[in-house]
Amino acid sequence: MQPALLFTCLLVFVSFAQSQTRQIGEIHVEPPESKVGVTIALKPSGPVPSSPEAMKILGDLAATNGLDLQPTTAWHFELTYDEFDEDGDNVHSGTVEELYVNSRKYRRTIKTDEFAQTEVADGANLYRAGDQGWPAQSTLQAMREVSSPLYAAIKVQDASVDKLEWTIGKTTLPCVALRIGRILSSNGWQKLCYEPGTTTLRYTRGQGWDETVYNHVFQFGQRYLAHDTEVTHDGKPYLKIQLTKIESVPQINESAFSPPAGSPGPLTGVVSVPSSILMKEYLVHGETPIQSFPKGISGKVNVTFRVNEEGRVIKVLAIEGPKQLKKPIEETVKRLQFRPFLVLDKPVEVESTTVYNVQSHEKFLFVIPGDPTAR
Repeated sequence: MQPALLFTCLLVFVSFAQSQTRQIGEIHVEPPESKVGVTIALKPSGPVPSSPEAMKILGDLAATNGLDLQPTTAWHFELTYDEFDEDGDNVHSGTVEELYVNSRKYRRTIKTDEFAQTEVADGANLYRAGDQGWPAQSTLQAMREVSSPLYAAIKVQDASVDKLEWTIGKTTLPCVALRIGRILSSNGWQKLCYEPGTTTLRYTRGQGWDETVYNHVFQFGQRYLAHDTEVTHDGKPYLKIQLTKIESVPQINESAFSPPAGSPGPLTGVVSVPSSILMKEYLVHGETPIQSFPKGISGKVNVTFRVNEEGRVIKVLAIEGPKQLKKPIEETVKRLQFRPFLVLDKPVEVESTTVYNVQSHEKFLFVIPGDPTAR
């Protein structure tokens, strides 16, 4: 943790958010009794108009939940999290402390059982002491579940917004759903569900099988936060997050934004980004040229690639894998399109390495990007 003298903090009184109708107790995602798949169309359906009412609710949810809007006063928070594997074992734990003025000026300290870093943005440059890379995907998700709970929904493109009700465990909530043309079943739509009669976020269904519930909700200024957040994957515990401290900082000590001791200097040049971040959070779309893959040849192909400031792949090289698959994988990666990767709100050129797992048979072909063993 940072020394207390770095922060001149005024503790803000926080009170539990009161529902205008009724207050729902704790919500928990229960393991599914059966595997319910997601129905996907081979061809996307025509556009479905968004519901004006749902669009308004989505805007209200974004305006009243989390901490990601530009604050009028700096804030300081601390959280702890535990990560679990598919067997329910606690495999990683960590803490995050952040003093935040805006997206270009902040001080963040992350400590986990395998990663330690202090990152300082002074308004113009980004400095790191300790580990120089990016924290694990689970650490980033823990931070975003607290500060930016609508992050996954906001970056979805080509979706229409609709209303529905959804049952989580034993609780049914009103929700806003993002309808995507290729996905036919409501089970596969991303959802944001809220306390009836309010704009208090209580549940989200993200990409894949991630579900998040927000319990012990309270009000911080004009926004709602949760003391306890649980993320499950396919009904199994994945992350448990506790917001242990949150306070407003009306006056800040500028020395908090000096480069941290041990920093090699500001982050410059081409930025190296793990594929777990780039492929999951920044990929907009990609095409797999099925006809170019040879039949009957399977294997894993390691590929490095570079993405420019506009999100286009400008360089790609398959460095390991079956020779017959290298060229098709390179052509596949060239077709990828990403959202610009921002450092202090400025797009930068990035490089990454990923693994494609190709399972090819006479009648079907699977091309799976990313580490197939990663959760």
